[in-house]
Amino acid sequence: MKICMLTSTHGPGDGRIFQKEAKSLAKEHEVTIIAPSEGSGSDVADGIRIVTIKRPDSTALHPITLLRLFRACLAQDADVYHCHEPDALLIGVLMKFFKGKRVVYDIHEHWPSEIPFDIGIRNGTLMQRALSALVSGVEMALARRAESTFAVSESVAARFRERGLEPTILSNYSIADLDIPYNLNRDGRSLMFMAGNMQSFHGVGECIQAVSLVRERYPDVSLTLVGNVREDLYECIHESDHNEFITSTGFLPYREMYERMNEGTAGLLIFQPTYYNISIGLPNKLFDYMLLGLPVIASDLPEIRNVVSKADCGILIDPASVSDIADAIAYLFENPEEARRMGANGRRAVLETYNWSGMEANLLQTYRNLDDALSASG
Repeated sequence: MKICMLTSTHGPGDGRIFQKEAKSLAKEHEVTIIAPSEGSGSDVADGIRIVTIKRPDSTALHPITLLRLFRACLAQDADVYHCHEPDALLIGVLMKFFKGKRVVYDIHEHWPSEIPFDIGIRNGTLMQRALSALVSGVEMALARRAESTFAVSESVAARFRERGLEPTILSNYSIADLDIPYNLNRDGRSLMFMAGNMQSFHGVGECIQAVSLVRERYPDVSLTLVGNVREDLYECIHESDHNEFITSTGFLPYREMYERMNEGTAGLLIFQPTYYNISIGLPNKLFDYMLLGLPVIASDLPEIRNVVSKADCGILIDPASVSDIADAIAYLFENPEEARRMGANGRRAVLETYNWSGMEANLLQTYRNLDDALSASG
């Protein structure tokens, strides 16, 4: 079966889309990814065809991205269009209407709260509530035209289940068989902070303030930021007194990212619940920290709490409290055996429960069912 994975916002090498889903599907199917990038072109990576379309410099020109995605889709001869955002789903539904194709909707986010935030509409305003209602209604109407739906977590799936749809849960668990050496000797005071594209809601500023406090007692503590830094955070990160203890790596390839984080002694996951999608988030960063045996200091939010508490792999804190973050960091430094125990618990939980192999089985089985349906109708 030919599968076209379509994304309007994620890059072609995205961890969920390329590293997990596409690679899993390529074990049984022919897979193409169409994604926006800095330029346009076509390539093959790990047996997956990658088609990139040029993304305009301004987000205000996003409709041009959609037009280019639509044209790229028309050139494909896929059996199934696997869509990763509501606007990509609209294109998938058009492919269904014009070309008789099947559609899968992969729900990464709570889009009714995410989209207003992305375009700068303040939370709680009349405009935000109106746009959220519109996005929810359109997304739900389009989702009903998909043959199958996936959701990244139970919290994200809940809104669809209330309306009679049953998404299959496809969580962002880590790939456990990457053959990365497990660091048993986590000495030193090296903190890791990871985000694909660092924004204010990731808690970068709060973490920097907390590390500055901890440095009064532990002057050798360091903070490594793994990922791209947005321009609006650049000044905060690169203030003169911060340069002493902060290293920013920029974007790293998948394996290199793990190797760099493996040098750390603890992982920071300090989401600020400034809007609903963040409040219910369950980021893949959590499972990546756990896979490497890093004890985590994480925001006490529902989905995160559920994993960290069950695995007993870290410390939950109030993300708005810099002193709470600093106290948690100091506790791990002062109790290295406890930190190692938490880290080992997290790694064990990923190897036994929170790993991609179970999600891969759900993904492949859904596509086998679609393949059977295609064969029966053909």
